[in-house]
Amino acid sequence: MDQSAFLDAMNITRWRSADKPIKPYLVLHDLDADLSDETFIADVLRLLNVKMEDCEFDCEMVKGPQVVWDMRKVKVRPRVAWIVSAPLSELPVNPQEKRQLWQQISQYLNKQQTTNGGHNAQH
Repeated sequence: MDQSAFLDAMNITRWRSADKPIKPYLVLHDLDADLSDETFIADVLRLLNVKMEDCEFDCEMVKGPQVVWDMRKVKVRPRVAWIVSAPLSELPVNPQEKRQLWQQISQYLNKQQTTNGGHNAQH
């Protein structure tokens, strides 16, 4: 077996320069994305129990961190993000996209609650 394929199969990340520590989470956005609404981003991440300072913001997949939010115009398969939405600039003007985002957050939280053995108190 090829060494890099073996490392990938074992989910072992490659050595990287120590000057840039790897953050555990990744938020994907378009190159020209307007990410100035940090309050909205922080609110969404907080709902997912993720701190903004624990996130790397990038235009492409990076091996290692978990993709928590993909807000690119063109989604790329495989879809590994916890939640997927329209770009941040489109959410305030598109109620349908915003509603879908909140539904995904709700579904993710419900899934986490049942996966972690918690009892679903909403019933």
